[in-house]
Amino acid sequence: MTNEKPKKDEWAEPSEPPKCLWMSGEMVDWENATVHASMLGWSSISMVFEGIRGYWNSDQEQLNIFRLDSHLERLMRSMKVMRMTSPWSVEELTSAVIDIAQTNEFRGDCYIQPLAYFGEGTPGYLSAGGRPGEVAIFSRKSTSILGAGETITCGVSSWSRISDNV
Repeated sequence: MTNEKPKKDEWAEPSEPPKCLWMSGEMVDWENATVHASMLGWSSISMVFEGIRGYWNSDQEQLNIFRLDSHLERLMRSMKVMRMTSPWSVEELTSAVIDIAQTNEFRGDCYIQPLAYFGEGTPGYLSAGGRPGEVAIFSRKSTSILGAGETITCGVSSWSRISDNV
């Protein structure tokens, strides 16, 4: 990691898309990665996602993905909250994330976003009843602002989901 401060547009708005992304078990060229407008997950925003950072180590020429297992385990829990099942294990999704990073040949920091959504079916996630989710994983170059003197603030909600047993 260098001590150079990244320009805001380098980390906020990447200028070029990646080569491909992973959609429900297949690598898909960026230009061909589409979802029909009638698919339930998009039309009712029944979706969950994780935001994962990858940090390039130029000395080792290696991309280090921050807490990948923790992020993917949380994605699985979020899918469960939505009553969505996953056709893929954490290990399979881990392999997919690594494949995406290697295929897109990132030699710098990146942002990786796996997202899960309901595919075609009856509208309304409550009626989904454990229907399998579709999963897409995309990544983009995104220069880290760590060590650049930038700060962020956040808030943590105290809201808790009602138990499935209520």
